[in-house]
Amino acid sequence: MLRMLLCLTLASVTVACGSANGTRRSISETTSQTANSSGSSTSGFHSLTGWQKTVPFYISSQASDEVVEAAQNAAATWGDAVGQVALKFAGIGTSTRGKDLYASLDDNKTFVYYEDNWTTTTGKSTTTLATTVWENATDSDRIVSGDVILNSQTYTFLDALKTIPKGVNETRVVDAETVLLHEFGHLLGLDHISESTDSDSIMHAKTFIGPGLSFRTLSDGDTSNIKKLYP
Repeated sequence: MLRMLLCLTLASVTVACGSANGTRRSISETTSQTANSSGSSTSGFHSLTGWQKTVPFYISSQASDEVVEAAQNAAATWGDAVGQVALKFAGIGTSTRGKDLYASLDDNKTFVYYEDNWTTTTGKSTTTLATTVWENATDSDRIVSGDVILNSQTYTFLDALKTIPKGVNETRVVDAETVLLHEFGHLLGLDHISESTDSDSIMHAKTFIGPGLSFRTLSDGDTSNIKKLYP
């Protein structure tokens, strides 16, 4: 099986490592204080098959109520786009993610993880916001497992449109729904889209960070692309 990842980061980093069954890749994205910005992909897909089923997902028990609500909202946005339930909230759960980047793919559940030990277990920079990892079937690009991992070592995920709690470092505030909407797009099979291809896409390689900054809608192109995967 082929395992891959997509992640959000403040710096442009590309990591590749080999496995017995295929190649694992990392595609990095950059945060911005003002707007989304261009990526490199023009195809819009990392899988042309998707999951071929509704994907139940769990939220880590470490997540705040705001993050749980954000995840449900993000899943509903993709579901509304395709006219069916693509991602189904299955509840709050406790799961041991493991000690390396792909370890969580060995279980049979899809999780949104909080990773307090980010740099040690993912091998990614402290400035990376989040990573989506997934595994393809051995005979096709059908997705058979996947997880979203949030960097809770560095960042505070919350509703950035609300008043930021006292004591929270505002330079590390991330709008949870913005990030999860983007990462759920990757989880479902979408790749990055360049700004020149679709200026309004949620799948740009850069995303908002900071109080009051969010991007919670899909473009017509995002909707068209996801419908191709989940007709």
